[in-house]
Amino acid sequence: MLLPILASVLVVSGAPYVGDIRGALQTSFPNHYRSVIAIVVASAVLAAIVSALVRVRSRGESAATRAGRTYPGWFRYSLLGAAVVIGVVYTRLVSTGNFDVDLVEAFHFVEYGLIAHLFYRACRHRPDVGALVLPASASLLVGIVDEYVQWFVPGRVGELHDVWLNAVAIGCGLLLSVAIHHPPASLGLPTRRSSRAAIASIVGLVILAGAAFVDRVHLGYEIADERVGMFRSGLDAQTLTRAAVERPATWRIAEPPTRGLAREDHYLSEGLWHVQERNIALADGDAVTAWYENVILEQYYPPVLERGAQLTIDQRTDLERRVHNVPPQGFVSTAHPYPIYIISRGLFWTAIALAIGVALWVCLREPSREPVGAIA
Repeated sequence: MLLPILASVLVVSGAPYVGDIRGALQTSFPNHYRSVIAIVVASAVLAAIVSALVRVRSRGESAATRAGRTYPGWFRYSLLGAAVVIGVVYTRLVSTGNFDVDLVEAFHFVEYGLIAHLFYRACRHRPDVGALVLPASASLLVGIVDEYVQWFVPGRVGELHDVWLNAVAIGCGLLLSVAIHHPPASLGLPTRRSSRAAIASIVGLVILAGAAFVDRVHLGYEIADERVGMFRSGLDAQTLTRAAVERPATWRIAEPPTRGLAREDHYLSEGLWHVQERNIALADGDAVTAWYENVILEQYYPPVLERGAQLTIDQRTDLERRVHNVPPQGFVSTAHPYPIYIISRGLFWTAIALAIGVALWVCLREPSREPVGAIA
């Protein structure tokens, strides 16, 4: 387990500095940065596929025979093909059209496929479903922690979309690994209670970690204000009001960090969302959106405006004239780059507790005597 653990630590600990590394590459290779990254990603994918094909063919039936079970070649080639098809289809479905963003996500895909492969190698000796569940759960836990670190530190973005991307990459990595190393003898739960408890523990931990991530990053509040309309925030109205008073003094003492291993000021980040949305609306000639985004900033994020984001007097006067007869009640801001869900935390955590309870029951109940999913 040492190698997958070290790889996981490297991925998570490197998260705060990926932006710096990417920036250094762009500076060093201004005309070839994209090509360099694309070649690295494409080479890694091609090497994985070719290596898998060679190893599946070279191992043939000998490894399976020594293990006391036989898997037809077409079955293992099908697993390999499924990994490739799922990876291609998913990346096409979530493609943003922005080459830089899609390239970073492709790199993530390779990264987590490799981590899943390393964890599967460490667990492949298990003759039961634990050979699949343990590496999948361990890899997904790493992916959740990685995204939380990215959300926590300045200059990086962590969200549920990226957790799903990591999960699909992990699935593809496991399919490729199973094709190379052979599936477990059975898809049933282990007979030893301690082994079932290990599976139950890591599954429950993944559910808990995923729920905590969603709670911290994606659950928020809908702020309805007769002066500004409606917008969503990860902070409630009282916290926003308090932050508007406290941040000027805080930022005079120490500037909010913008990179490296530090805690991101999410109040500042939210304010910059509205600044960006306002500026885009100004460029598009959308006076209503520009005006009310600016009013939101004036009411809830004034310290952000004071950092050089104010409109000129002429711009503000012109917008006010153009929206004079447009009431704020119909305005709904969309200035949040990732989803903010308005869900009762009580209901959310009740559902999570039930999900963990079901997972524990399934894993800890006494298994049937007959092997499940055995392949002969």
